[in-house]
Amino acid sequence: MEIGQSEIKTGSCIPVIDVRGLEDSDYKKLREACEEWGCFRVVNHGMSTNLMAEMKEVGRCLMDSPMEIKKRNVDVIAGSGYIAPSKASPLYESLGLYDLGSPEALRSFCDLLDASPHQRIGGWE
Repeated sequence: MEIGQSEIKTGSCIPVIDVRGLEDSDYKKLREACEEWGCFRVVNHGMSTNLMAEMKEVGRCLMDSPMEIKKRNVDVIAGSGYIAPSKASPLYESLGLYDLGSPEALRSFCDLLDASPHQRIGGWE
């Protein structure tokens, strides 16, 4: 795994992670990037641009939901539920899903947020 840098418009750099040929020993680097940066760009992942565009659109639609719907997403563990923008972090907003690997948790998350059938398309249906 290769971790490089990608300059963004502000002049800051975020990690770029090349997952081609990812080996077990690389997971430590991946975890460190998550812990230090919280976000990074992944390349050579094999996902089509159409799939990525659709994922962005579904995410955008969920985040554009009314506040009363987003507030239904409560903590399972501290910090795992909906986090609204605040004065300290006016651009930060998140929804949380505690167990992404669980079809039941994913279904419950979608039910809670009144996700449309289009937003629910996935392998767990």
